Amino acid sequence: MRKIRLAICISLVSCFLFFIGAGSAQEPKYQEKKQLVRNLVDEAAELIKTKGQTGLDAVADKKGKFSAGDTYVFVTSGETGADLVNPAFEYVEGLPAENYRNPDAKAAQMAIVNAVKDKDTAWIEYLWPKPNETKFSKKIAYLRKITINNKVRIVGAGFYPE
Repeated sequence: MRKIRLAICISLVSCFLFFIGAGSAQEPKYQEKKQLVRNLVDEAAELIKTKGQTGLDAVADKKGKFSAGDTYVFVTSGETGADLVNPAFEYVEGLPAENYRNPDAKAAQMAIVNAVKDKDTAWIEYLWPKPNETKFSKKIAYLRKITINNKVRIVGAGFYPE
């Protein structure tokens, strides 16, 4: 009986170590993507804070430096949850979160607002379609809260993990 317990324990520990190793093998890939996203958001936030509308226009430019494939910077209102700038999904710009028809989209907008309610930055996961798709996928996003003219703005960008 003791040998069986020992064998089970060894098997469990081996499985645990395998899964930890598998997870950490992917982590550097995500770390690189996370750093790229964080840099884009931080640069866009500073540009918007210093240049105002000109900064927002730069973020909105689909061919500009803040849009690269599935990764793009967006700006959301901290008050209404409306995307003020979303170069990949322009049709949602200005639409308050409570007016979203898709419950996954509504939940995503509220998750973005709530993630930075009590702090200046956050990483979150939510469901959102990839650009040019309608099917919702898992998205990991970095958010930075800024205040301009006494209005809260959330600058964010993310990636879709494989």
